[in-house]
Amino acid sequence: MTDTRNAPDDTGPTRGADASGAVETAYRYIRNAIISGDLKSGETLQEAKLAKAIGLSRTPVREALSRLNNEGLVVLERYRRGQVASFSLADVAEIFRLRAKLEAHGARRAALRITPEQIAHLEAVEAEMEAHFDEVGWHRHLARFDELNNEFHATIARAADSPRLERILAASLELPASIFNTYAEPVDQRTQRTHRQHHEILSALRMRNPDWAEAAMAAHLFSILVDPAPDPEGW
Repeated sequence: MTDTRNAPDDTGPTRGADASGAVETAYRYIRNAIISGDLKSGETLQEAKLAKAIGLSRTPVREALSRLNNEGLVVLERYRRGQVASFSLADVAEIFRLRAKLEAHGARRAALRITPEQIAHLEAVEAEMEAHFDEVGWHRHLARFDELNNEFHATIARAADSPRLERILAASLELPASIFNTYAEPVDQRTQRTHRQHHEILSALRMRNPDWAEAAMAAHLFSILVDPAPDPEGW
């Protein structure tokens, strides 16, 4: 970790590229801590404490928290006091419904645009996921599984050749670890089904079949969670 013994505690402005780099450093540090679960849902975020841990002044930390607030990972209250956002079961269900719609569209586009190299990469990622699962078992595989699973989905988003869609999906592919306690079934069953569904998606992409790819991706994501209540809009 960065040596923070002599970390600055000023709040004055930093100019130019240095300011941009400091904000990006603070943003990545705080975001990664939220995603990994080191900063937990509902936990208070103190600018001074974060600045000391990162080795920066409070100004870039404040800007990073504002950026994370816009992404929905941080909630800024009165006087800019922040806390890690909490996600209810309804929130998580909505996230996956939206992902299903967007990623299904992305898979449809990808079926007509994906390169042989990207298909080979997807096959390698899925093979590593399965090998890791077989080696360490469902109760020890989750951290690496989530990393590889995100890469699988991100590769399809890139293959869709839609930078706007890729940017939108990037925020939803990385979510706080704590929200995944809301899965509706044992993790070993979910993992085994995920492997089967990934193969279905891969088959559709290999066949360049956009309807099949779209349906397979939607089914994959809709199958993950049980909604806490019927959706009044019917989707």
